[in-house]
Amino acid sequence: MRRTLVAGSLLAALLGGGASAAEDDETAKRAETIAGLVRTVGAQAGIVLYCRALYTVDDTVSEGLSRTVRRALDQALGHDRARAAIAAEGRRVAGEIATLGAERWCADQRDILNTDGVRVFVD
Repeated sequence: MRRTLVAGSLLAALLGGGASAAEDDETAKRAETIAGLVRTVGAQAGIVLYCRALYTVDDTVSEGLSRTVRRALDQALGHDRARAAIAAEGRRVAGEIATLGAERWCADQRDILNTDGVRVFVD
């Protein structure tokens, strides 16, 4: 939850504030969507770097997901801002993995993705 709020706040600042309550709500929704996309790319990078030693990863699904989300972020933020947001998320994910350990982090990601029906993990 904390990570969502921090990412949302960061992205809201990047996107600029709205002049009205409706615009603020729309900006918040957009920031939340973008934060989710950034988290998706970060998670896929973590999965590729750390989880292959523990689980079989479907590279086609993982790479396709990352590629699609990166394109959406480039359109939403522009290439440079998207790249900066992805880099920051990569650092955050690396820190989380260092804290939790790769086994726990990867197991959590596997459970989350399997629950969501995204078949990045084969086994």
